[in-house]
Amino acid sequence: MIENRNFGYNEPLTWMGRVPVYLATVLAMAHGVAMILFAVVGASGRANWLIDTFSFSPQAGVFDLQVWRFVTYAFVNPPSILTAFQLVMLAMFGQEVEKFLGRVSFAWLYALLILAGPVILTVFSFLGFFGMVSGSDTPHFAIFIAFVLIYPNASLLFGMLAKWLGIALFGVYSLQLLANQSWTYLGLFWGECAVAALWLAREGISSVAAFAIPSPLAWWRSRHSKRHLRVVPRESGSAKTVAAPKKAEPSSAYESIDPILDKIARQGIGSLTKAERDKLERARAELLAKERSE
Repeated sequence: MIENRNFGYNEPLTWMGRVPVYLATVLAMAHGVAMILFAVVGASGRANWLIDTFSFSPQAGVFDLQVWRFVTYAFVNPPSILTAFQLVMLAMFGQEVEKFLGRVSFAWLYALLILAGPVILTVFSFLGFFGMVSGSDTPHFAIFIAFVLIYPNASLLFGMLAKWLGIALFGVYSLQLLANQSWTYLGLFWGECAVAALWLAREGISSVAAFAIPSPLAWWRSRHSKRHLRVVPRESGSAKTVAAPKKAEPSSAYESIDPILDKIARQGIGSLTKAERDKLERARAELLAKERSE
């Protein structure tokens, strides 16, 4: 999967001491500042004015040409533990998605997710389903889904794989909207996740492959197959057992660090040994030099 990485644009924007600051970090900070401003305005008794002015509805955003609402709705986040948790999730998982896709591709993904909500609501309004949206919970959940699609076997909460946690949260949120008969917002939620999946498909990440589950029979065979020995028939009709040929050395930097990237996906970057970190850095330097020479 290394070929999907853009080494030219996955470096931090800057550093705060020893802490790297990525575009995802800046976006999370911007939403945090907006949350503080919402609290200040709300303390003056004008919270409803803030919601009415900057939230998105098809009537105001499209028919009244108040186009700023296509973006500002995402920054109308009332202060809450849930909002703070979502911003932490954006900073954590968004950073990993950004490092994988590259800064430019991640910026496009985030912009599309922000615009997708108003576009979907506008389409629904022409079908007779009306609604208003404020807050960034749906775009940020779609960023988490993007992380799950990239690293489905990453170990997250209490050792649970990312793909199972993603399926569980997606299912619970969908059931909640179904129970409330919130058909418009259910379509909005599914649409945002679909946008994330489609963008990753453009970058070479298959959603089907990410959630592929091997059959029990295939798992059993893989566990009990003889990987190091093979049988070669003799001319006389008998057979002999010989050692399987040694695995060829990786022929490129891409192949040489694929096992390291798989380890990061399963156990996190903190699991790498010093030798593995050095090997990853050497491969990165080699790829950067190759890009410059081209």
